[in-house]
Amino acid sequence: MADAGYERILSQLKLALLNDCGCEDTLSRAEEEARDAGLSGADIDAALGERSFDVRTMAVLAFGCALKNGDVTARESARERALALGLTAEELDFFTSFVSEFRGLA
Repeated sequence: MADAGYERILSQLKLALLNDCGCEDTLSRAEEEARDAGLSGADIDAALGERSFDVRTMAVLAFGCALKNGDVTARESARERALALGLTAEELDFFTSFVSEFRGLA
């Protein structure tokens, strides 16, 4: 899952997970990484608002943020939506691991 498409999704997920972070250095680094992954300013702003212009990425952001917040109902709803949009259970497991590791670092 290291292709450029996942790099963009992971950059957006990281920004969404950091949307309540008060550390300017952390946010600046995440925004710089997102630009390096090819995201525009609009993409970055959307991700910080837990949104995306891409429907599949939006599903990943909703799933990841529900995991971060411990919202079981939102997580299950986001999971169902992601699967309906063509994401696989393996991909969702990967994003679950990413969020878990990220939360351990944050």
